[in-house]
Amino acid sequence: MSRGGRTRPSQYVSQWGGGKGVVPKASGGDITYVYAQGRLQAVHTFNDSGTFTPTEAMDVEYLVIAGGGGGGGSNGGGGGAGGYRSSVVGETTGGGASAESKLSLVAGTAYTVTVGAGGTGNGGTTQGGDGSNSVFSTITSTGGGGGGSAAASSQAYNNGRTGGSGGGSATSGTAGARTSSPVQGYAGGTGLVSTAPQYGAGGGGGAGAVGANGSTTVGGNGGAGIASLITGTSVSRAGGGGGGILSGTVGTGQAGGTDGTQANNNASNATANSGSGGGGAGTNGPTTTGGNGGKGVVIVRYPVLDDSNIPLGIEYLIVGGGAGGQAGVNNSYYGAGGGGGGNTYGNTTITTGTYTVTVGGGGNAAANGTSSTFNSLTGGGGSTPPGTGTGVQRNGGAGGTGTTTGGAGGEGNLTGAAGGAGYSSSITGSAVVRGGGGGGSRSGAGGSGGGGAGGAQDQTGFAGTANTGGGGGGGDPVNNRAGGAGGKGVVIVRYLTADSFRYIVTGGTTSTSGGYTIHTFNDTGSLVVA
Repeated sequence: MSRGGRTRPSQYVSQWGGGKGVVPKASGGDITYVYAQGRLQAVHTFNDSGTFTPTEAMDVEYLVIAGGGGGGGSNGGGGGAGGYRSSVVGETTGGGASAESKLSLVAGTAYTVTVGAGGTGNGGTTQGGDGSNSVFSTITSTGGGGGGSAAASSQAYNNGRTGGSGGGSATSGTAGARTSSPVQGYAGGTGLVSTAPQYGAGGGGGAGAVGANGSTTVGGNGGAGIASLITGTSVSRAGGGGGGILSGTVGTGQAGGTDGTQANNNASNATANSGSGGGGAGTNGPTTTGGNGGKGVVIVRYPVLDDSNIPLGIEYLIVGGGAGGQAGVNNSYYGAGGGGGGNTYGNTTITTGTYTVTVGGGGNAAANGTSSTFNSLTGGGGSTPPGTGTGVQRNGGAGGTGTTTGGAGGEGNLTGAAGGAGYSSSITGSAVVRGGGGGGSRSGAGGSGGGGAGGAQDQTGFAGTANTGGGGGGGDPVNNRAGGAGGKGVVIVRYLTADSFRYIVTGGTTSTSGGYTIHTFNDTGSLVVA
């Protein structure tokens, strides 16, 4: 799965955006943040004219949409969408063209941003007004063409107007053409060729499709707009307005463009900052009007923080292997318990790379446990009993080193001392104790955290629990019974699942709990962050 296609979670944007870790590299417009193309990006949205001033040289993606055309009057054609020009990687510009090149901007230069107004919806025999151009630096998007109009009194059939996308024509008129250099949208639709002006008018052209033609019973639908993810949310803009009709089914507006109307109804205005066309009016008289075109918009986007600079915060628990218990000797000396593995825990950050994970082995009878390691951090192995003591008693082994020392092995004596308790951690989502010391012979209880119990009379010591780093129990002196082996250690890493979207992390056994992703290593391996 590629990181480039992922949409950012709100937790990430709130953590790093809005001045909580980064600041924008330019001023102007309304500033938001989005995770796209593998990086955090600042988005400047201009709903009104203004100035964009970068603080450093940069290449920016842009979406520049002009104002939509107004709908025509009597049996009016729908207004055409404002010109749609985009350099967003992976998206298209209006009229079916590929995305344009990014703009290279100079530090400290104030670039004027002009947001074009929508054209006025008109009545009577008047065509709808053209939308105004939107401009950013060297990029100009042409306003949408107004819709054509007709009047019963004169049977004057007016054409749709040329624009970024062309306006739809009234009955028997010529559809408005699209701007051709550069292409920014599509032509409008044609009203039904007839001497009856009450028939359906053509829909306005959209950035994504030609406006539909009218018929005897239906006004033409507006041409489709184009959806963009430049702000992090898919929004369709720059659709054509629907064609009007005296009696029948009105044309439908698209992507914020409004529907045409029938009879004596005024068409509604297109959505502000959509750059879409207004709907055409229905009646063949002079009293009703088409809808106004929607105002345009200018949106600029650039990266402020790359994945390679954003570490992944993790918590870790590293438990060394437990030591083996001591054997009983010569029917006299009671075997002592082995020390539990040390517990090293805390938090740190990692970035892309391969991190070696070494899981320490438990010591065989009378052998030390080995250390567990991860990212230069170590949980020490437990120590086997030293073979010293008073009389027939023998001292337990020391716990391994770490943030918390492993539980000490229990003394071997006639009643057997219990092993020391290990450390309790909830890193996996529930409390588990690890690194307990082995119990001493005879029958000393294993320490909480996987420590093996000491052997009863004429019995070997019990092994520490695997992957807890528990120490082995001491063996009984009758028949020189051996001590139990120490338990293997473990390494556990976890991180907030919400933070992990910018990386692919593999290794160990993966589980989830309480909003965390957890990697448990019961054996040596690697944590790979890509």
